[in-house]
Amino acid sequence: MKKLMLISALICSVLMSCSVEEPTNTLNTSTTTKQLEYKSIDYEIIEIINNYRVSIGLNTLGLINKVSEEALSHNAYMVNQGKPSHDFFYLRSQNLKNSINAIKVSENVGFGFTNAQSIVNAWLNSEEHKQNIINPEFTNFGISTKQDENGKNYFTNIYVKL
Repeated sequence: MKKLMLISALICSVLMSCSVEEPTNTLNTSTTTKQLEYKSIDYEIIEIINNYRVSIGLNTLGLINKVSEEALSHNAYMVNQGKPSHDFFYLRSQNLKNSINAIKVSENVGFGFTNAQSIVNAWLNSEEHKQNIINPEFTNFGISTKQDENGKNYFTNIYVKL
């Protein structure tokens, strides 16, 4: 099983979007966590994604700060590395499974887009990213946008099924 998880993590690190699903017998929907500060672009992305989901008959996704904390941490890592990646996705997924009892976790990352509509359009034009956005199983998500020293945006959007 550990070999399978390692292989999954390696495959996810080279793909544009990643997901991991594991059944769980408990459900904890607690969203209590430290206060995060979202940027206006984060709220715009949330609105665009939720409006898109509603337009195709899906539920909106609720924002969970704990999920956004994972996204924020990953953005800091990507800015430090100077490139977008899915490095350590398995760890983010495990953290969310342990902390909020997530059953399924996926993520979209991006780099360099200057506004919310452009990053969401890019995700919707990529089949792997779009599948995360339109997956009817997802119930919640978290988001982070972080700029590097040159003003380039890094995006991490993590989807969860509780």
